[in-house]
Amino acid sequence: MNVIKKQAFLGTIFSYGGVLVGFVTQFFLIGNYLEPAQNGLLAVLLSYMYVLVQLSSLGFNAAGSRFFPHFRNAKNGHNGYLFLGLLVGMAGFIITTIGLVLLKETIIKNEENSTLFADNFYFLLPLTLATLLFNLLDNYAKNLYDTVTGTFLAQFLQRLLQLIAILFFIFQIVDFQQFMYVWVFAVSFYVVPMLWKASKLEGFSLKPNFSVMTPTFSKEFGFYSFLTILTGFSSMVILYIDKIMLAGITTFSETGIYNTASFFGSVMGMSLLAVNKAAQPLIADSFANNDLSNISTIYKKSCTTALIVGCWIFLGIYLNIDNLFLFLKPEYSAGKMVVIIICLGKLFDLATGLNGTILSLSKHYIYDTYIMVGLIFITVALNYFLIPIYGMNGAAFALAIATVYYNLARYLVVLIKLGMQPFTFNLVKVIIVAFVSWLIIRLLPEFGGNKLMSIVDMGYRSAALTVLYGIIIYWSNISPELNGAMKNLWLKVSKIF
Repeated sequence: MNVIKKQAFLGTIFSYGGVLVGFVTQFFLIGNYLEPAQNGLLAVLLSYMYVLVQLSSLGFNAAGSRFFPHFRNAKNGHNGYLFLGLLVGMAGFIITTIGLVLLKETIIKNEENSTLFADNFYFLLPLTLATLLFNLLDNYAKNLYDTVTGTFLAQFLQRLLQLIAILFFIFQIVDFQQFMYVWVFAVSFYVVPMLWKASKLEGFSLKPNFSVMTPTFSKEFGFYSFLTILTGFSSMVILYIDKIMLAGITTFSETGIYNTASFFGSVMGMSLLAVNKAAQPLIADSFANNDLSNISTIYKKSCTTALIVGCWIFLGIYLNIDNLFLFLKPEYSAGKMVVIIICLGKLFDLATGLNGTILSLSKHYIYDTYIMVGLIFITVALNYFLIPIYGMNGAAFALAIATVYYNLARYLVVLIKLGMQPFTFNLVKVIIVAFVSWLIIRLLPEFGGNKLMSIVDMGYRSAALTVLYGIIIYWSNISPELNGAMKNLWLKVSKIF
């Protein structure tokens, strides 16, 4: 657990540092200086890109994580793991590229958005290739217990470069089309330092070595890869199909507003993402050693910690939502309900924790495939029926319902097949603390009238929430791990001052 705590803590710091940068970029800069349709274009490009990356990887990263103990041998260059990953990834990228080119006219079908999308369509290729390579290298580093580097590069550096890119546009150094080239570079560059860092890890090698790939192991590895193509694709569907379908059914402008509003959901998920990256290799090793007790401990503690952080962030968003939207163009106010709906769905995701990781790394992983294939149909159907009726709110409802579905299904399978469940009375305590904190903070007087006073209102309201919520959480000792992290942080800060 010490490895998880250290890397999850560092990962969380970098993640939320990146969230701050991303928030300034997405909410204040893009939301004010790009047209909603241009904002929607960026969202749609990234949405397609992540789906294409998942398909291009052909399930290698997920299978590589599960079976990395078979490859692990630093003296032998980890038995050709990276070469095999590159070989599979490049094959997948070529296949995906051919399919993308053939389906271009079908993809670009919305008349209002077709010109904007068509002019920038082929940016999908460098974006997909860079992200595909980054994921392979990050997964390799993660399997060697370095989860911090990838988190720093993906969650912080990439967003910082995107901030710089939008500043180029704001200060009229580039026009919008030139900005697109700068933005693509900003999104793609992180693969370079990731390659450098991976090359410094013990056992780095790009030489072919198929000694591990015996007929029996190759069959098992290939079957798992095939299944995780489906599960991984399903994961991308729930994360990005809402923007793709919203753009196709409505407009890029509405998609741009939705994209900015949905950013808050990704903010809430950062704590679980950091814990997941740190825990994944340890869970894989625990399964290899048949140490189910350790997995159960990680499962429970991760849920509690993630929900504590998630509730704090949700309260901060909810209590300040009117103030926040004052800093955007008036048309963005339509996205307030989107924020609430998505964040509530994300709370359920946090409360169920690492169920997906545990299930996918267990011998019962095929059930995750069934769940995630069902997710594709459920998500597409929900968006298809709800978006025409409720617009962007319909996309948010679809996302929240789908989130509850796949987490509940995974929870039940892990409970039945492995006898593990993450729920303890500590989760109830967290919800009670959050509710009490909300009741108290909402009674504070409001300052309004102009943007300056709104900043004051957000500042003192957020500070009061953090102090009140933090003190109660610390005093109740709901999460000893989080208390320890808070103590360490306080000691470091006190030494500085």
